[in-house]
Amino acid sequence: MKQAEIVLQGGYSGYEALNGFIASFAEGEGYSDLFLERLQLAMKEAFVNAVKHGNRAQHGLSVTCTLRAIAGTLIASVRDCGEGFNINKLPNPVDRRNLLRLSGRGLYIILSIAESIALERDGEGSLLTLHFRHDAMHTPL
Repeated sequence: MKQAEIVLQGGYSGYEALNGFIASFAEGEGYSDLFLERLQLAMKEAFVNAVKHGNRAQHGLSVTCTLRAIAGTLIASVRDCGEGFNINKLPNPVDRRNLLRLSGRGLYIILSIAESIALERDGEGSLLTLHFRHDAMHTPL
């Protein structure tokens, strides 16, 4: 098992550090370039949601991102300081009524990339966990 974690402060400005963190981890695990791009997109969406909705863009609050490679699976998690949300109550972003909304597509994008997701809430905030299969990680371009 390989695990790495990064704690990001200061809102959206932490994205560049997150992107480099993901690239370094993926290179060490031998993930394909295509999978790296998909992973970075999914994690970007999760990070932006954590900053915007979870931490309400408060610069003093942190977002913690963890990557764990375990037996052919990648488990990526994003923790914020917010109360979380109900996955089942989010509006469908591809519904005609929602097509012109300026937000609401992040989780839809994540769900199109990750094998599965889970959301947990506790006294410290919310944890969004994404699971990726081994065959998706090593698919060549």
